Amino acid sequence: MKQWITTWTVALSLTTAALSDEFKQQAQKIKGLYQTGVRSMNDGEIEAARAAFTEILSIQPNHGHARYQLSQLKSNHSRILLSRRKALFKKTKIAKIDFEEAPLSEVLETLDYLTAKSTDKKFTPNFIIQDSKGVLKQAKVTLALSNIPLAAALKYSLEQAGASVRYDAHATIITPLSRVGK
Repeated sequence: MKQWITTWTVALSLTTAALSDEFKQQAQKIKGLYQTGVRSMNDGEIEAARAAFTEILSIQPNHGHARYQLSQLKSNHSRILLSRRKALFKKTKIAKIDFEEAPLSEVLETLDYLTAKSTDKKFTPNFIIQDSKGVLKQAKVTLALSNIPLAAALKYSLEQAGASVRYDAHATIITPLSRVGK
């Protein structure tokens, strides 16, 4: 009887240890999937985020955070797509730009072209200048840089031109900086 109890205790300990290891592996997998989902969501990769959160729920159906994030994907769809657009501006590298007193409209056309070229036409900024008073027509840009993110090239160009940017779902809107006292 004593030997049976000892054998049973050892078997129970081994089973518990195995279950504990499996639980730890499952928890690590869920944690990794959750981080992937949040990162994908922040980058505007809606389908990748949805896949990660859905996989978590297939492993652990009552995972509240995954359920919440899936609901956020639905309710914040537009904001997430906008995040993706902004992330593409940061990720897209322009090999070389060299502007000498170039009109802003020409700079934007060139950046649009270089972006399409560097992304194999998978992304274009679609710049639109909204300037009813024609303030930006006189704006000139001088800039020579290599291997620069599109976001930085745009920022430096707009600073010189006295303009600001607003990102929309399908276009990048350029407007003059508002003048205080006018």
